[in-house]
Order: sequence, then structure tokens, then C-alpha cells
Amino acid sequence: MTDLYGLGTARLETYFLIAIRVGFMLSLVPVLSARQIPPLIRIGIMLILTFLIAKLVPVIHTLSLGQLVIAILEQALVGLMYGFVSFLVFNGIQFAGEILDIQIGYGVVNVINPQTQQQVTIIGEFELAFATLVYLVTNSHHYLIAGMVGSFNLLPLPDIALNAVALSDVVRFFTQSLFIIFQIAAPVAAALFLVNVALALMARVAPQMNIFAVGFPLQIMVGLLMIIVSFPLLGTVLPQIFSDVPPHLDTVMRALQPAK
Repeated sequence: MTDLYGLGTARLETYFLIAIRVGFMLSLVPVLSARQIPPLIRIGIMLILTFLIAKLVPVIHTLSLGQLVIAILEQALVGLMYGFVSFLVFNGIQFAGEILDIQIGYGVVNVINPQTQQQVTIIGEFELAFATLVYLVTNSHHYLIAGMVGSFNLLPLPDIALNAVALSDVVRFFTQSLFIIFQIAAPVAAALFLVNVALALMARVAPQMNIFAVGFPLQIMVGLLMIIVSFPLLGTVLPQIFSDVPPHLDTVMRALQPAK
């Protein structure tokens, strides 16, 4: 067992820890974590990345059972934090679409998100699909994979240092994802707010008018029109948002570096 297929125990443990970190990263990162990708394909991607990264990572010293268990938990935590931070942007984009659904009147109409198998609103799912296309067209997933490889330079195996700084970095990026919601939803939300103000004034000027019969079709028409008009804006804003993710991931990974 100490020399399986010509590999020593230390090298096997190195491969195993790399696979743990990469596997947990792939379970949450955008696109690659989608359920449309068959499990065997995801496992294949994980194994390919593991063997490629293992060529660049120095072999660790042999660990005791307790040290190995701790190292496994630490690598799983690194993978989960990396995937969580990288997926926050897409959660913000989808939530922005759900806000627009509520304002337009589509909030009660749900569809199934094929990535999470959860019920989501129509425009929320549409915004997420559009963001995914922009993400792939701009090759932002290449930076994500490069960051996965680079994490082993920032956080060499086997140990990390979990501290409040890393957690605060994650929380700070979470709050910044709320600004993403504002960037995406603001134009349409502002237009719908003006429509609601106009309807309220009409209700005071002409109380006999059925505002509900007029307001619902008007909100849908204005909302959909503003979504169409704001598409060029999304095409400009989304690449910038995606380009901001790697620096945030780098900051989180650096915060986990053990003290030298």
C-alpha cells in the first residue's frame, strides 16, 4: 500500500488532497457545477485538473491519520469558499431578475432552474441564462480555472489558516454582490417606480377609473420594454463584474495563508 502503482504514500496523499480541493471547487463554481453536466463528465474534469495540478505542486511529507483528516477538512473548506465566492455574482444576477419579476407582476409564475432544480421566476432565470452566455463568450471561465490552479501557489498543501480576516473578506464580497443587484435592476425598477407613481396620480385624479385593469398590462409592457432596452447595458456591465471576481478570490485565498 505504500507504493501503489509506483506511487509513494506521500504522493498519493498529495493527489488525494488536490482532488478534494478541486472537487469541492467544481461543485459550486459557475457553469461547471451545472446539473446538466453529467456526473461522469465532472469527475473526469476533476481528475484531469488533479493530474495536471499535481505536476506543478510539490509532494507533501507523509501525514499521520489525524493530520490527514484535518488536511482533508481544510482543503474541502478552501474549495467551498472558492466556489461560494465565485458563484455569488450569479446569485446576485438571478436575485435582481426576481426583483423585476415581482415588480412587473410575474412573481407568481415560476419555472425550474436546471442548475439547482429549484423554482425560480421567469425573468430571474432569463437573466441568469443571459449572464451565463456572456460569461462563456468573454472566456471568464478560463480565469476561474486559472484561479483554481493558482490557489495551490497561494495556499500550498496541506495546511491553511482559518481566521476572521478570510471570513470578513467573504462577507465583504457578499455585500458587494448586493451592488450588482442594484446595477442590473436599477433601470427597470426606476421605470416601473415612475409607472406606479403615475398610476397613483391617475387614481387620485380619476377615482372612477379601474387602475388595476390599466396598471397590470402597463407594468408588464413597460417592464419588458425596459428589459429589452437595457440589454446593451448588461452586455457592458456583466464583463466588468466578471473581471472583478478573480481579484476577490485572490484576496480570500491570501487571507487563508498560514503565518510564516
